[in-house]
Amino acid sequence: MSILMDKISESKNELENIKILLERKSKEVEIIKQVSNQINKSLDLNIIATSMLSLMNEFFGFEHSMILLVSENKKHLKVLETYGYKNKGVGAKVEFGVGVIGIVAEKKKLMRMANLGMQRSYMQAIREQVKITNKNKLQDKVELPGLKNAESQVAIPMLIDNELVGVISVESKKMNIFDKSDEILIGILANQTASALENARLYQLEQKRLLELNKAHQELEILNTNLENKVEERTSELKTLSEKLSKYFSPQVYDSIFSGKLDVKVQTKRKPLTVFFSDLQGFTELTERLEPEVLTELLTQYLTKMSNIAIKWGGTIDKFIGDAILVFFGDPSSRGNEQDAIACVSMAMEMLEELNKLRISWRKKGLAKPLNARIGIHTGVCTVGNFGSEDRLDYTIIGNGVNLASRLEEKADINKILLSEDTYLLIRDKILCEKKEAINVKGVSYPIQTYEVNKFLVERNDVIERNIPGLSLSIDKSEIEDNKIAIQVVSEVLKDLKSKS
Repeated sequence: MSILMDKISESKNELENIKILLERKSKEVEIIKQVSNQINKSLDLNIIATSMLSLMNEFFGFEHSMILLVSENKKHLKVLETYGYKNKGVGAKVEFGVGVIGIVAEKKKLMRMANLGMQRSYMQAIREQVKITNKNKLQDKVELPGLKNAESQVAIPMLIDNELVGVISVESKKMNIFDKSDEILIGILANQTASALENARLYQLEQKRLLELNKAHQELEILNTNLENKVEERTSELKTLSEKLSKYFSPQVYDSIFSGKLDVKVQTKRKPLTVFFSDLQGFTELTERLEPEVLTELLTQYLTKMSNIAIKWGGTIDKFIGDAILVFFGDPSSRGNEQDAIACVSMAMEMLEELNKLRISWRKKGLAKPLNARIGIHTGVCTVGNFGSEDRLDYTIIGNGVNLASRLEEKADINKILLSEDTYLLIRDKILCEKKEAINVKGVSYPIQTYEVNKFLVERNDVIERNIPGLSLSIDKSEIEDNKIAIQVVSEVLKDLKSKS
């Protein structure tokens, strides 16, 4: 009977142990499940670590624990999160190979310490070594947390493909509290946590990279905006400067320079050109009678009108010499000798028309004595290009052709255009001219036959011109708004002339 009772008692004890074991395994399964659910819900390192340590205490009473992660240089660990310590110690560092945690990190193997009371001096030496290492090597001001009277400790490496992610450390004041099953459980949890932490770390790195990229993109946009503003500002400045510079050059020369067709250096060439030279009769006398401001306004108005006409016909304005104007055709662009000559003479005829309009305007402003022009035109080979020094250039023409045009201007009648025979031969099919006397020109060994421009052979339907001594009549029908008023004005002039005859 006694033997039977003993066997029954043994069986009860075995059943009780099996029950306890089953309960523990059930807890282990539950915590593994819970940990898996919790740590996979978040990609935040701290949340994952906090959840892990909290669940370990909840299910198994691990009251003092911590998770440390490997640093980027892989030479030390850094405390990510702790549980149960008065001094949380987040940020504290542990060198590889120093203390239990450091040895576990270096060896990548589990360590379980029991009955630490008998090894107190050893443990104290380890903690002091950690402090010294932190102070001397890591310059860390955060103290590593830990129990002063710990009796048991287990530290397990967190690995992914044998690559160290961090270390989980658990301490207890109870002696021999951790057994083999604890090691297995913590090891499983460590692997789960390692994966979750690594995913979170990679996610955070990616987020950091995206933030940096976004910041860089924003900075780039700001730089681009600033650059665009600078470019726009500079372009505006250059445009303004270009517009200012253009006033110092004939449009053809200006375009040739900025298009790269004309090098900005001393260079010349010989080529046939049609040269125009005009001068105002009586301007010198006028300068003595008019105030400088009035004279300047008058001259500016005249030169502006003449310049616009020259540009319209494609002439290259060489220079203004007081009231004198030098224009040439055939460079830097040319439509051929004949067309260049026709354009030049056409320009001169239009200039005389415009001058007639200006005389009427000036007369209304009180300018009693009218200004008249003389024009000379010659076609011949001239030297044209950039003259001067490397620092100061002048795009101009020189040669006998320029001299001859000037001499023709001197011999011309007022408000008349005097041509050389060279020019006349090019334009005679388009423009009616009257043969005049030959003139002798200094520097030319033979007499120069001259011709006076009369009118276009094909009369322009929009313009009526009549010129005799004492009378200059120019009617531009395109500008007359009311023909009846124009006829009335002409009739009044005729009546006035008849009354004085």
